[in-house]
Amino acid sequence: MGDSEVKEEKTMTKAEKKAAEKKAAEKKNSGFAGLKSEFKKIVWPDRDTVVKESAQVIVVTAILSLVIAGLDWVIKTGLDRIF
Repeated sequence: MGDSEVKEEKTMTKAEKKAAEKKAAEKKNSGFAGLKSEFKKIVWPDRDTVVKESAQVIVVTAILSLVIAGLDWVIKTGLDRIF
């Protein structure tokens, strides 16, 4: 802190300090109010959409795991025959 900031703090009255604290608190609260208003704008998917998309994710994951396991087996078998 610079000397001028220390002097300003010492010369602030109690009312000025309270006002500054209140302003800081309002600034903090305005961030939460903005966050709350943004959450209200979210369009949540319905149950059917969530179920369908979750099923798609599970199926694709299962298929990819089988492909990776198959490639792993082919590479392992190939390396065993070479060495």
